[in-house]
Amino acid sequence: MFRRRRRKALQQALRGARDPQLRALQEEIVRRRERVAELELELFDTRADLARFEQELEARLGPLQQHLESLQAELRETRRRAALRAQWKDRDEPLVDVEEQFRRTWTPREPSAERPSPRPRDEGLQEQIKALYRELAKRFHPDLTTDPEEKAWRAGRMAQVNEAYAVGDLAALRRLAASPERPERAPQKTREQLMADMRAEIARLDRLIADLERQLDALVRSHTVQLMLDASIARRAGRDLLAEMAADLEAEIAQVEIELASLQ
Repeated sequence: MFRRRRRKALQQALRGARDPQLRALQEEIVRRRERVAELELELFDTRADLARFEQELEARLGPLQQHLESLQAELRETRRRAALRAQWKDRDEPLVDVEEQFRRTWTPREPSAERPSPRPRDEGLQEQIKALYRELAKRFHPDLTTDPEEKAWRAGRMAQVNEAYAVGDLAALRRLAASPERPERAPQKTREQLMADMRAEIARLDRLIADLERQLDALVRSHTVQLMLDASIARRAGRDLLAEMAADLEAEIAQVEIELASLQ
């Protein structure tokens, strides 16, 4: 039975190879699957880069932003109390000592610990990993099939591919590339059925490509990604954009602290 199926699949493949229209449709499908793999890889890389940048952003600016927000809340409350004192001439609250005001305003803060610079990546190794990821995505991505059983199998295999890519495990990706694929069930179909299936697959891949492009466009247009790109451009120009932003926050914190001291 298995040999008979293999023979039918081979006959069908040979017929498609000799048929210019079937061959043209198959080439369209291959091109679209390659595009899907490229978009998936770009989305994966952009999200990974964004996660690293958000971690750095939080480490370098997060504490300053939290401190500023806390001081601003304290300033709003202090202004409210000052307005009440001015209205009701309330003198019951003790005045803050002048020396304490000076100490709180002008004592330098301890610098926040700098995150260690990430280790430089091996660009040659990264290119090998990306190339192998593209190949595996074209083979195993679950969106490249409509068969429920095969989709479930592909989803498990693609999860392994993504996990290996996320940690840069080239050896694991190579093992996945060498793993056997499930035999395709290829029932005999007429030429018209084959062409209808191929056109339906092309339409489905076009919808998938449009959706992936929308996801990527929305991600690239996000504020954080734009900031990440600005920081990258500034770095190439010899500037540290996050350090400049941290300096702006520290200056704003100092202004709020001065106003707080004057109201207390």
